[in-house]
Amino acid sequence: MQNHDAQQSVEIAYLQQVLAHLADEIPLIDEQRESHDARVAYALAHMNVDNPESYSELTVSLSLLDGWKTLLRQMRYAQAKPYFARVDFAAHEDGYTKAHYIGKMTLLRGLDVLITDWRAPLATLYYEGRLGTAAYDCPDGHIEGELTLKRQYQIENGALLGFTDIDVTASDTFLQAALGASKDRRLRDIVTTIQAEQNRIIRAPLRAPLIVQGAAGSGKTTIALHRIAYLLYNHADTLKPAQVMILAPSRYFLSYISDVLPELGVEQVTQTTFADYVTDLLEIKKTPITSPLAALTEMLNQPGTNHVTTPRMAAAGLKGSLRFHELICRYLRHIEDALLPEEDFAVQDLTLFARTKIAKLFTETYTFLPTNKRAPEIEKYLTQTLNRQLPRIQARIMATFDKHMDKIRTLMPEDTPTRRRRFTAVIEKRDTMLRELLEKAKPTRKKYMRTFRLKSAHTYYTALFTTTGLLEQMAQGIFTQDEIRILSNEGRLTLAKKALEPEDLPPLLFMQKHLFGIKGEMKHVVIDEAQDYSPFQFLALREALPAASFSIMGDLHQGMLAHKGITHWSQVATICDAQPEHIQTLTQSYRTTIEIMDVANPIIMRLYEEGHAPGAVVKPAVPLAVPVIRHGAPVIHHTKKATPEETAVKISEEITAARDAGCQSIALIAKNEATCQSLQTALSKISGTHATGKIPIVSEEAADYEGGILILPVYLAKGLEFDAVIITHADTYSHNPLDTKLLYIAMTRALHRLVIF
Repeated sequence: MQNHDAQQSVEIAYLQQVLAHLADEIPLIDEQRESHDARVAYALAHMNVDNPESYSELTVSLSLLDGWKTLLRQMRYAQAKPYFARVDFAAHEDGYTKAHYIGKMTLLRGLDVLITDWRAPLATLYYEGRLGTAAYDCPDGHIEGELTLKRQYQIENGALLGFTDIDVTASDTFLQAALGASKDRRLRDIVTTIQAEQNRIIRAPLRAPLIVQGAAGSGKTTIALHRIAYLLYNHADTLKPAQVMILAPSRYFLSYISDVLPELGVEQVTQTTFADYVTDLLEIKKTPITSPLAALTEMLNQPGTNHVTTPRMAAAGLKGSLRFHELICRYLRHIEDALLPEEDFAVQDLTLFARTKIAKLFTETYTFLPTNKRAPEIEKYLTQTLNRQLPRIQARIMATFDKHMDKIRTLMPEDTPTRRRRFTAVIEKRDTMLRELLEKAKPTRKKYMRTFRLKSAHTYYTALFTTTGLLEQMAQGIFTQDEIRILSNEGRLTLAKKALEPEDLPPLLFMQKHLFGIKGEMKHVVIDEAQDYSPFQFLALREALPAASFSIMGDLHQGMLAHKGITHWSQVATICDAQPEHIQTLTQSYRTTIEIMDVANPIIMRLYEEGHAPGAVVKPAVPLAVPVIRHGAPVIHHTKKATPEETAVKISEEITAARDAGCQSIALIAKNEATCQSLQTALSKISGTHATGKIPIVSEEAADYEGGILILPVYLAKGLEFDAVIITHADTYSHNPLDTKLLYIAMTRALHRLVIF
């Protein structure tokens, strides 16, 4: 006890020392921020758009201003909680034990490091090290030594509430407290509780592709966001926030994760959906894009549906396949062939370049360029070659006419008026040809090059489905006649509405890259909920962003779009050139309690038990989630048949019980929109269910996650988590693969309480 009190005095003294330094530094940083703010304002007011130096200075000033603003936010945050852990480490090379305090930023006082950023190599000792012999890798090499202390702190509003000495981060009370906390309206960072397997994924090399199969609740999204913060910190010289992009499943999901990166000190990362990325790139924002879930919801919302594949879903699967990529490649060659002029390049009936030579330049020599960049290169080649050959051509013309004149001299040796007239006519014709050669070479070249003019990728793609016989011509030998009919019918139905399906976007992106190139190279792309991406979608991104590395996160057990999505990570690995060591698996679930996972795992096992004898041992293709050692309330099952009114009363009682238990976020998850609507109506008639009136229903158009009590269809719940989940009409989920996954998704949204009606 006495030793603990002595340690507490030391820790309080150090905390006060850090807070005092922050108090001294913040006004100085604020002055720098104000100074750069003034410089930017002046530069904007006096910027000369024609002066590159003026623009360059403004860019630098804006970058510095952003840096000072970020640092100021970090330091003000640090005043409340400057660090969360400490490791004492003695490197073998010097034997000196030094205490390192770990927080969300680096804080220096002269040459002394008061706080070490959690992204620094040394912080690996906290996340993965065990007391005793330990090591970490850094730019200076492999550092070995003795880890003598790992300590976690509870600091709130600048006050030390307590600390705990630990050995393994994964099984301590600190993690248990974090997991047991109530959930508010946003996803939060996990820098204080990152586990060893999560840390290894966060710190994986930048350039290699990374594919993560993560069980429900394993922290895939949070890990991906922390990985971005880590990469930007450790590759600051070569990787800027604007060169990083997150592709999320929906705008609603982006709202849900919106606080994490700013809390980690990261700004200006592009956060978007695949649909928004492609429509912005192609400048087709006015063209309606149906929801990625449209085909699925259409089926689920049909009364009495048996969940068979609809023609719309079948078309989506065909368009998402690599066979459709093969069709698009054939179509692009067709477009290129149609661009080529039909005749040789000639001036005054004088052939200067054969069509075959032009075709070879266009379809072979310059294929490393987008299609629209090849014609200027060909024109440049024609100009340069013409300029080089012009003297020879002129000499050839002169020689030809000299022969004519020699012939006249031979036939008419006497100098007569007739001979002079013949000479004059030949010379005039020669001079006219030489003059027109010079005058008409350029306009003839320009006219010749007009045949290479391109239409937009969207126009060409529309023509593929609306030009009689074109789709059939391009699809021969790739798709069957039945498949061609499905593609044709569904394509025309969509285009008749002047809209696009989500499955039209990967081919459009691929065509845009091939025809026009893509400006603004991204260097790192994070794809979340990647199990619902199609093979063509991955390939189109890989082609569109050749300089980018990818972090791909998903769970095949939660794949709702199996009609078009991937079925195995090996498909993605092949497209992204990923080796086996680049595919990581996370089985530990930190979201749900043991009681909840004990109910959810048998549900997902239905995928594998179909067709096997009862009691047979079946191994899942993807490992099941393993809950962290955290117990909670038993799962509540309401199995008694009741009227809708009686059920609404019971649901209202469960909402009240969840609130009384401290739950801040409560989700009522139904199978489809119609059930959500009837549920909202029934609950609105019961007083006290929701203080502000009707419980809001989350729709596909929702753009902001508000938290609290929500009603939502199961297909919009993926990726979210709530303190309590109430599943209604669970008996409407059959044993087919889609319903099995949907029910599993609904169950694994719950952190603490799960109620099933």
